[in-house]
Amino acid sequence: MFMGIDCGTQGTKALLFDLAAGKVVAIGHAPHDIIANDNGRREQHPSWWIEAMVKAVRAAMEKSGCRPEAVKAIGCSGQQHGLVMLDRDGAVLREAKLWNDMETAPENEEIHREVGGVEAMAQRLGTSVPVGYTASKIRWMLRHEPDLYRKTRHVLLPHDYLNYWLTGRAVMEPGEASGTGYFQVVEKRWDRDMANLIDPTGVLETALPDLIGSSDCVGPLRPEAAARLGLTTDTLVAGGSGDNVMGAFGTGGVEAGAATLGLGTSGVLNIFSEQPISDFDPVMQVFAGAAGGWLVTTCTVNATSATTSVQKLFGMSLDDFSQAIGAAPPGAGGLLLHPFFSGERMPPLPNATGTLSGMATGNLTRENLIRAAAEAVVLGLKWGFDRQMRTLPKPNLLRLTGGGTANPDWRRIVADVFDCEAVCLVHDEGGAFGGALIAMLMYENRHGRPTTAAELSRRYILFDDRKRVRPDPERARFYAGLYEKYDTLRRRLYGI
Repeated sequence: MFMGIDCGTQGTKALLFDLAAGKVVAIGHAPHDIIANDNGRREQHPSWWIEAMVKAVRAAMEKSGCRPEAVKAIGCSGQQHGLVMLDRDGAVLREAKLWNDMETAPENEEIHREVGGVEAMAQRLGTSVPVGYTASKIRWMLRHEPDLYRKTRHVLLPHDYLNYWLTGRAVMEPGEASGTGYFQVVEKRWDRDMANLIDPTGVLETALPDLIGSSDCVGPLRPEAAARLGLTTDTLVAGGSGDNVMGAFGTGGVEAGAATLGLGTSGVLNIFSEQPISDFDPVMQVFAGAAGGWLVTTCTVNATSATTSVQKLFGMSLDDFSQAIGAAPPGAGGLLLHPFFSGERMPPLPNATGTLSGMATGNLTRENLIRAAAEAVVLGLKWGFDRQMRTLPKPNLLRLTGGGTANPDWRRIVADVFDCEAVCLVHDEGGAFGGALIAMLMYENRHGRPTTAAELSRRYILFDDRKRVRPDPERARFYAGLYEKYDTLRRRLYGI
């Protein structure tokens, strides 16, 4: 048995994969709260993640009836970019600022000015550095909470903190490090000069963790961690990675041209490249892949988080909301929503608010607004996709993951907007399934059974043909025109 753990924004999931049966046998889940306010603050306490992980793992074990000693390895996935600071004793110093925290936008702009602008930053690191990355959080701490910051001895990201709690070892791997803003993505090494530009006091440079591979072994479970999880100290922990990287790994995004589109709290579109990208659009995010290569990535803050706001506006259940998406025609009767309810990172609009356009007496209905919200999420990802296509060949298949893609009408919108075949997976658990696979990869290679990520992908990642959608030519043409209208309106409203 192999355990995959995914610590997301809204909760933590634990998935148990049976190697002999070749299938997922149990899933446990536990929610977290979030600290949020109108100035863009988004924080969680790392202790919440630990409590949720314990509950999720124990729930999965109970459902499966699996013996603790049967779980050979664990792989963790987690929300990226969040700042976790530990003191010299390994204690958490404060709540973690999350990936969708926009409070540090002024610090991000300041760092870019000091580097020489967006293009200079992209050339230096091999990726863009949006406001959600860790760098601006460090500068924010230095400015607003300097006394607390000076106590920092380890700077980790959320999934790294899970690994630290599980094993007692503070490390990071290149996929996570790619989203910090002080890591050379192509060369896969820390940029110590950049770290000292962000923090001239030197605290950050001395707090950088050692780098390991995603499929390297961090170590065995600590006795305390094993006891709380109901597992044994023989259980090994793989390096794992952040959720975007592990989501791509868990959907087969490990070979040239493979594309994964996720509709969760955020919207993500990863395209795998075997070669480093030197001429990418400077707003693109690039991550080192969990099994080598690189992921050219579009990531929006507002995906199901935005549609949930519309759902709550009408006091609807999730099932009723999902059905309402298909109750309105393509184009939502002329309504166009820019759902920047939490600002936005792609395009880079951290202080933006949302806009609803095209309202008239005859089209301002509940169903049209719901349809407009679902379409807006996909049209927003299309903006980044067009920039990805300046460097990469168009994929012939989109592998879908995340809660939004469970809806057939939303899947249809994706296929038609991107004019590309789209399909869900049998094991549609994104980062959690990727965690189980990376644990398996580590364990098999460690025990003399050499295998590769591509081999595991072909063997265990299965498409669900019942959830396969091919684009309709007429609707694809309609959405091409709608996107042009949407993009023109966005440029006029937001200066992009």
